[in-house]
Amino acid sequence: MFLGLLVGFVCAALAILVLVLTIGYFQLRYRFERDGLAITWLGRRDLIPYDRVDGIFAGQRLGQAMRVRGLNWPGFHIGVGRTRAMGFVRYCVTTGDLAEIALIVTPDVTFAVSPADGAGFRRELIRRVEESSPELVPASQTASKAPAHPASALRDVSFYALHLAALAVLACTGLYIWLHWDAARETIVLQATPDAGRVECGQPAALVCGTQADIFRLPGMGTAILIANLGIGLAVYARERTAARLLWATSVVVQVLILIATARVLH
Repeated sequence: MFLGLLVGFVCAALAILVLVLTIGYFQLRYRFERDGLAITWLGRRDLIPYDRVDGIFAGQRLGQAMRVRGLNWPGFHIGVGRTRAMGFVRYCVTTGDLAEIALIVTPDVTFAVSPADGAGFRRELIRRVEESSPELVPASQTASKAPAHPASALRDVSFYALHLAALAVLACTGLYIWLHWDAARETIVLQATPDAGRVECGQPAALVCGTQADIFRLPGMGTAILIANLGIGLAVYARERTAARLLWATSVVVQVLILIATARVLH
């Protein structure tokens, strides 16, 4: 039952991920604002100040095919990459055709976008950049601008909330074992076939039995999954926050399933 629920949850999580990314595809926007070009996607917002734009080029300027680290599906690319011609590139595009991509170069990073009207987009951006004269910006304000810090999971509230929830459920599992340890049978059933109810424990064809200490395999499994999801989530957070959060949420659900499985085994 536990493995069936776990597989079902993983499939449901993947379906939710596809749904979220589909919504993100239709929510990707490039908007001209008073202070700069805003790029929004699934709650993330990057603002490119007009006075920080050093150049505007067509996608062919990349000099190579796109190599995106992050979300890299056919017709949908959100992530980062590095090229010899343009250096560090942040991709927010819905096409793989370089002819339909515009490159916006800043001192820190090059942004790749794919507006519906590429020529009109470049003309409007050039006009706004020309109107934003660097001489009008105070020298102290220009000097104070610094590259944005990379995304850190340690600044994400969901990182702490989900892991505290997972640890709390894992602690409940340990407390449940402690409270029911004396009342538990010396031999416990770990796995049963459909006809297990008609035979006595000790017949391996119907039941798989173990000692009391074997019950700790369940919270041990939960701890391993928690640590693995923590590490993988931290590794992918900078490139794909949604996937990292789903992994951490999976840890919470797994701990709940393990608590249920522990209660069934001890009873």
